[in-house]
Amino acid sequence: MDIDLTILIGISVLLIIIYLFATFKKRIKQKKKIAEINLITEKGTLKERFNLIYEKNYWKSKESISGNGSEIHYTEKLRNWMIDVLPKYQIKKLIDAPCGDFNWMKFVVSEIEIEYYGFDIVDSLIKNNNALYRNDKVQFDIANICEDKLPDCDLLMVRDCLFHLSYNDINKFLKNIANTNYKYLLTTTHIVEKNFVNKDIKSADYRLIDLFKEPFNFDSKKVINRVDDFPTDYPVPREMILICKPDVPKFIKY
Repeated sequence: MDIDLTILIGISVLLIIIYLFATFKKRIKQKKKIAEINLITEKGTLKERFNLIYEKNYWKSKESISGNGSEIHYTEKLRNWMIDVLPKYQIKKLIDAPCGDFNWMKFVVSEIEIEYYGFDIVDSLIKNNNALYRNDKVQFDIANICEDKLPDCDLLMVRDCLFHLSYNDINKFLKNIANTNYKYLLTTTHIVEKNFVNKDIKSADYRLIDLFKEPFNFDSKKVINRVDDFPTDYPVPREMILICKPDVPKFIKY
């Protein structure tokens, strides 16, 4: 009996040690992540910050330098939805900004008749995309969506972007696209609890974002279509919402 008790105590101590080690390791990893993002957000411009993110492969995806949100498994629902829905809205010209590394969108563009223009702030990314994918219907160029004029289009897709931007830069973005001639905006918002409150960040950091709450105040009744944009096994639910240009806020108050 004493031997059994000794074994149980030994196992319990071992489990406690394993738990403490795992917790310590997790905290070290979190502190390292915080130190990395602090270093990035200290850079002066959006271009410098996002160039550094790509140089360091900060989002750590093994498949896409744009992060796990651009992996094939992650984007399955969105890809299928776009292939089905875009032709129904007669989308002939699509602006994807920021476009990232085109890892998943290439499987959409190949299935529908569309002119695709991808824009991103990272020079090396655009150079690589053009080398790998450019053709008569697929082109890439450098642009800062908060400042640079974007071409006319049927659909302006801004995915996985606004939750990385400060209120100030989101305000610049909304003012900028107000001068763009597009029919629809397709963009990301998280699915959150009723008591969720948006918060400001330094651009290039990350937080959850609810476009239907202050200070963004998108009108949920004006959403004409939507699709869940996360895998079933992913803990952070979010969606892409489709909204007509006249219903997109032109600025925010914060």
